[in-house]
Order: sequence, then structure tokens, then C-alpha cells
Amino acid sequence: MNRFLTSASPPPQLREFPVKHLHHGILREDPWHWIRDRHNPEVLEHLRKENAHTASVMAAVGDLPDRLYRELVGRIEENNCSAPYPEGDYIYQSRIEAGQNYRSYYRKPRLGDGDWTKYFDANREAAGQAYFDLGFLDVSPDGRTLAYAVDTKGEELYTLAFRDLESGKDLPGRIEEVSPDGEWDAAGKVYFFLKEDEVRRPFSIYRYLLGTDPEKAHQIYTETNPLFFAGLYKSQDTRFVFAFSESKETTEIHHLPSDSPMESFTLLFARRESIQYWVEHHEGRWLIRTNEEAPDFKLLSLAVDEIRLSEALVLVPPQDRIRLEDILPLKAFLVLFERSRGLDFIRIRDWQTGVDHLIEMADSVYDIQSGMNAEYSTECLDFTYSSPIRPAATLRYHLRTHEREVLRQNKVPSGHDPEAYTVYRLETASHDGVGVPMTVIHHRDLHLDGGNPAYLYGYGAYGSIVEPAFRSSWLTWLQRGFVVAIAHVRGGGILGEHWYQDGKFSKKANTFKDFIACAEALVEEGFTTPDQLAIEGGSAGGLLIGAALNLRPDLFKAAVARVPFVDVVNTMLDPDLPLTTYEYEEWGNPEEKSVFDNLMAYSPYDNVRNAAYPALFVTAAFNDPRVQYWEAVKWVAKLRKHHTGDAPILLKTNLDSGHMGASGRYEYLRETALQQAFLLHHLGKDDPLSASGGS
Repeated sequence: MNRFLTSASPPPQLREFPVKHLHHGILREDPWHWIRDRHNPEVLEHLRKENAHTASVMAAVGDLPDRLYRELVGRIEENNCSAPYPEGDYIYQSRIEAGQNYRSYYRKPRLGDGDWTKYFDANREAAGQAYFDLGFLDVSPDGRTLAYAVDTKGEELYTLAFRDLESGKDLPGRIEEVSPDGEWDAAGKVYFFLKEDEVRRPFSIYRYLLGTDPEKAHQIYTETNPLFFAGLYKSQDTRFVFAFSESKETTEIHHLPSDSPMESFTLLFARRESIQYWVEHHEGRWLIRTNEEAPDFKLLSLAVDEIRLSEALVLVPPQDRIRLEDILPLKAFLVLFERSRGLDFIRIRDWQTGVDHLIEMADSVYDIQSGMNAEYSTECLDFTYSSPIRPAATLRYHLRTHEREVLRQNKVPSGHDPEAYTVYRLETASHDGVGVPMTVIHHRDLHLDGGNPAYLYGYGAYGSIVEPAFRSSWLTWLQRGFVVAIAHVRGGGILGEHWYQDGKFSKKANTFKDFIACAEALVEEGFTTPDQLAIEGGSAGGLLIGAALNLRPDLFKAAVARVPFVDVVNTMLDPDLPLTTYEYEEWGNPEEKSVFDNLMAYSPYDNVRNAAYPALFVTAAFNDPRVQYWEAVKWVAKLRKHHTGDAPILLKTNLDSGHMGASGRYEYLRETALQQAFLLHHLGKDDPLSASGGS
């Protein structure tokens, strides 16, 4: 009997109105180009029909989504608080309660016995909104004023407001359509923020004097090159505000003393092609993390009154296969965040003695994230530690004594025994013989005889890393006897800069072939079979899924592609779309013939062919500024037209959100449950989870 979901009615048909494009002598026809017109009422009508069709088809799985939703909710701490952290005269903490979608934010005086007071309630701010995202909360250095930014559409354009923390009331006036980035001056009287241009590129920095008309905020920095974004950050010692212009490969840095906010930014390091900088300040010297003659970065030190980089001292030289990811300069210690062999390390250097030591980690595969280290004159470092089988703990490490304390240990209320599972790294040869790392997780007692279902996840772009962190949602797979794997394909950055460069531009095909090699290894090594293999990816990871399905539709049983970047050629040919020009240094500019040919060779939308595709669940978001909704819509229409099998191809568009999906935690879990139900059904694993499954 065919287990595939079916529907009494066929999927909605997307009207064809062919538009022809001619580029580099190649005539292409796009039958669904018209769907890009978001103001056409027929567009929303079609999206609603697709959503209704998906709901109708998924009704066949019964209460499985509800059961999975209850499981997902049972794994989160509905009542929880973050680890407290000090900043200035206060200690800060966030909390969330059962039934709430968003967090509330508290503080108490650092000295004395003062009580916690709530200074911002995101649930109250989100009331009545279909979507809500808190871009940032930024308390002024004197602790009196809160700058905050919110987005209620999912478009990633934020409204900036200021609140008097003594009265709890907002100051008059708001600033619309800003980027979620800003910094205070030293006195808490001037706020710097960013605006975006018509293609959603942060390009201008503004200075706003508190108490004046927000409409009169003064533009003080502008980046005119469409390949570059502008940005802001403050030094760890808070003495400088840095303005930077950054493309995918090149950086320029300007600076301004935070106690002189009415001055102009001064150029510190000018842009030079393919040279990147990240600058900090420590006791009268610039600390410069740069990739000049150091693909995985080095660290230099230069006196603030010196402009010649040739005079810089080398604090951390380039190291073979060790990437300097970031630095945190404290008054007495330098914290170095490094990556080697695909794992994170934290190295501590005593400024006075020059002696280094590593913080030891317990597991063979793990994830580290820096915590809320807001202070400069401290001898403590907060960070979070987790592994794919171990929930995150927030740790405070005492830099001088090397002691550590647990500030907060995440729990799985419904039950989870980390010792019941195992996690390790495998390496499999790709098409060109290069070894591709893969993180593998499963129950310790699982028999690897080819009889197990498997879930494979991938991304593979921008040098980003799919961290081997704990995800409570993945217990859905592990508790049902799945093998879970992360394919660390080229185009990501897990093995450093060379790993990223070997998966972009003309080498982009390596990303997809690496993923296929990982899937084949799961089969060949006895973990699973193609009839039991599910795959998932989102955004650029959705591109990965689309390309893999075109290349090897026979290798997978079911797939989820979330807000997938699949109409690559048409998007990159349109410089009026958000991000396109900025992304030339990631994907290439198809106005160049060689780039056009390369993109055409792998673009999922352009390479759909007559084949029996696996069961596929695709998501889109109507307000998504990163991957436009029409990419998924057109791709689904074309797949259905060429699909020779009977597996369903479903589309669900969130009409109220953006790229990240639903903003509330419960609604987000409902979306996750629906997608998991789709995969479980097609792998024949939709039976109720046994009582023993919570181990």
C-alpha cells in the first residue's frame, strides 16, 4: 500500500504567463515570473490556496502534528530565566513564563539588597501583533535610558524608540525603518544607529541627541559602494565607537572616541581588496584581527598614535589549520576564540606574564558560544557549552584561578539522558577524494545494520558553520531510533577559510556533491537506506537541498526545504532586490558570462528535470527580505510539472512573518511539528512514541 500522503483534490495550479529573458545569448523562459507582483490579488489568493491544500493533505496524518507539538513543548523549560550578568551599576536577567511567547527583562542594583525590577516586557509590546521581533535592547551607560528596536512585520526593518527607565514611559518620537544595530556614547546622551537604502542595505549611520526631534537625527557616515554594508560596534573597554564598511571580502574601519560623540568618525584602516579587519582597543593600543597574509587570521597590536601597520607587533601569528575566530580583550587577560579540526577552543593569555592556557572541554564533539561578557575590568569569562546530546550550560570561568561554576544548566523537563546517546565525527570521501567531516548522533544501543531511519542536515554557504550544539527538537528523531547527521560541506567554514573558498563561485558544486557523499556514506556504512533517509536545510541550505534533489532524487525519501534560495539566476540578475549586489562576492555577478554559466549549472529552479522526486515540504514567508516568497512558489510549480512520481510536493507560506518563521516560541514549535510530521509519515515512523522513547 502506498503510504504517501494523498489528496482528493489536485494541488492548485499556478497560471502560466511566460516571460522570456535573454542573457549571454541564452534565451530562457519563465512561466511564473508574474508571481513576483505582491500587489496582485491573485498572488495572495494562490498562496492561500497552497496553504489550504497543504492543510488538506496533512490532515491525513491525523493528530501526529499535535502529538509532536506536545513533545516539543515538553522539552522546553516553559518557566525559565537566563544566567544573570553584571553591567555597570546593575545585574541583568531575562525571564519567560509558561504560556508566554516572549521574554521579559529584569535588573537589580549591583550593590545592596535591591529587588529585581522588570524594565521591558516583550509580551506586552507584542500584544495584538501577528509577528514580533525584538531587534535589540540597549541600556545607556548611566542606566537611565533604554534604546530598543522592534519589527512587527518580519521585514527586518525596525522602529527605534527610547524609554525613561525611571518612569517606564517612552520619550516622545520614534525613528522608523532602522537596522537592528546601534551604540550609545559614553554619557548616554547620544545614540548612533543605521538606516538602509532602497534595496535593504545598511548604508548610513545617524547620530541622535536624546531629547531632540528624532526627525532631525543627523546623517554622519554613508557607504556608497553597493557591495558594502555599514555597521557599528563599541570597543570592549567602551572608549571607542567603530564604524565599518564591509563587503564579503573587504573591510574598512573608522573610529570615534565615545566621550566625544559630536566629532566626526576618523578613518583608521582604509579598504584594500580582500583584506579584512576587526579592531579592538586595549590600554592605548589597537588590537587588529586581520587576514592579511593570514587566511585564517592573525592578531596585531599597534599604538593608537601610529598609523603604519608595518609598525605593528604580532600577538598571534598565522597558524596552520587554526583559525582565530574572535577576540575579547579584558583589562588583565586576552581571550582568544579559536577553531581547529572543526572544534572551538578558548585560549586565555595573561597580559602581564604573556602565558597562555586552554580551557579544557569534556566532550569530543561540542559547541561553545561566548556569553554576556559586558565588562572590561573583570577576571571572569561567561560562555555556554553544549554538545548534540548535552543541553547547554552557562559557565563562568575564573581566568586567574581556572575554576569554573555553572550559572545555569538547561534541562529537558520531559526527560533526556545524555549518556544514552553517542556523538562522533566521521569523514567520508567526496567526488574529488577530499574528506568531508560529518557529525553523527544516535542511541548507543542502535544496531548499525542499515535498518535505521536517518535525518541529514546541511547548509554550506557564507563560511557559516552548523555548530554541533544541542537542539531539543532533534530529540524527535533520536527518541525514535534515527541516526542524525550534520554534513559539514564545503562552502561552510568548519575547517577554516580554505573550506569556505572551496565551496563558492566556480567551486560551488563541491557543496552539493559533498552533501551527496555524506548521504551515500550513511547508506554504505550501514546507518540507513535511501528509503529511510530524510534531509533538511533552510535558506542557502534550501539551495543545497534543491540542488541535491536534482542531482540524486533517488537517494532520499523525504525532504524539507525552508525558505529556500532556489531561483538563483533570476535573483542574482536583479540588482534591485535586497542583498543581490552585496552577494556578488558570495555567488558571483551573472552579468559575467562565466558566472552566469556556473549559476545556471546548479540553480535548483533552472535544473528541475523529469524525475520521481522525494516527498517534499517547502516553506516560504511573504515578508521575507532575504529570500523572496516567489522563489519557493515558482520552484514548487516547476517541480510538480516535471514530477513523474506520486510523492507529494507541498508549499506552506507564512503570510505574517519573514525569513526566520514565526516569532512566538509556541507558534514556531507548531511549524516545526508540522514539518517533522511530514518527514516521519513518509519514513513510516508516525506511530506514537513509546514511554521508553524519552531516554
